[in-house]
Amino acid sequence: MMGNTKTSLPLEGVRSLELAEIWAGPFCGVLMGDLGAEVIKVESLQRIARGPVRPPAGSAGYPDSDPGERPWNRSANFNGLNRNKAGLTLDLGTPLGAEAFKELVSVSDVVVSNYAYGVLTEKFGLDYETLRRVKPDIVMLLMPGFGNTGPYRRYRSMGMTIDALSGHSALRGYPDEDLSTLSPVHHPDAVGGATAAFAVCAALHRRNRTGQGQFIDMAQAEAFIPHMGEAVLEYGMTGRQRARRGNRHPDMAPHGVYPCQGEDRWVAIAVRSDSEWRAACAAMDSPDLADDPRFARLDARLSNCDELDGAVARWTSGLDRYEVTRRLQVAGVPAGPVLDCGADAYDDPHLQARDYFQQVTHPEAGTYLLSGPMWKLSGQGEPRHEPAPGLGEHNSHVLRELLGVTDAAYSELERELVIGDTPLEGSDMGGVRRVRREAARRGG
Repeated sequence: MMGNTKTSLPLEGVRSLELAEIWAGPFCGVLMGDLGAEVIKVESLQRIARGPVRPPAGSAGYPDSDPGERPWNRSANFNGLNRNKAGLTLDLGTPLGAEAFKELVSVSDVVVSNYAYGVLTEKFGLDYETLRRVKPDIVMLLMPGFGNTGPYRRYRSMGMTIDALSGHSALRGYPDEDLSTLSPVHHPDAVGGATAAFAVCAALHRRNRTGQGQFIDMAQAEAFIPHMGEAVLEYGMTGRQRARRGNRHPDMAPHGVYPCQGEDRWVAIAVRSDSEWRAACAAMDSPDLADDPRFARLDARLSNCDELDGAVARWTSGLDRYEVTRRLQVAGVPAGPVLDCGADAYDDPHLQARDYFQQVTHPEAGTYLLSGPMWKLSGQGEPRHEPAPGLGEHNSHVLRELLGVTDAAYSELERELVIGDTPLEGSDMGGVRRVRREAARRGG
């Protein structure tokens, strides 16, 4: 039962340094921040993952399709995945930046990175052994796509490559279409972020008991493969590779999405047994379908899926998707409206009733509804949802107040472009150094 006394969040007092881009690493930080951790996002002026430095006017992904004068602080992709963090810029490729980072490690608990293998350890020299000399009980998690050992460790990855290597791509889609028809799916990123957050929490729990830090080697692909556990086990037991099924299920029928009233409106239905099928037929005002020999038993329904889906679709197509859901749920049959990620989700009465979407005001991006924490903790009160940080927004707080950097030293960091709040030209194209190397190679 939810209490009335406000309590501290589970990770209050934990400071985590995040060196992460795009989704998987930042999502780990989001979850830790939701739980009360102080997450300091370390970026650089030399390489950004906040979209283009100079996107054209009217570009999607910005408030009102307006990138503004500082688009790196208005990116929807970035702002949606970096709540509850402080923003710090440091050029780790310089002695000044690397030394400042080590000082920050000395007063922190966790370091998390989803950079490609070798970037943090070989390029910047910030491996676990180096950092534990600075802070013996530090917890460090490195989560490149394929881990920190093995023949694939230097392979670069994005969500779709991990989706492919894990076997998920081979299972998605319809049996009469080849894999070229698949839409992009970045499910592995979200799984990687959640798995990383769990691993960090487990390591912190161990540290509380033993006083010892820990290095966590996590491969995003390996974190995702258990989500195909049933298919992997099936092959291990039978030697047969599972074929693509589309929306159909070997033990449920009807099972899929069905058209409803309105343009591109659908409902998802899953009937698990003969008794549920009879209940569904009653809800459909079609008791005759329950006795139809083509549909009366599961084996018959599975053999006549096309006719079955047609019968269900004729009923659903005349009703609103929420009404279909209501009627079937009253009958005890699993069903739910198919929502898009825009107005459908914002207006859904259940999500509204649970206050899932939080109104957040960003100083440069404006006020918008953003997805909130995935849990509600007793005694917490209002969920924590601070806006994503601007580039280098908290440089002064972290360096001056937390580390005690003098005004003179701070000015030197600014002068040497170790810190700042405006990305350098080329930082959005793989990094300033890479652009310069390519220009030199071409003789430019």
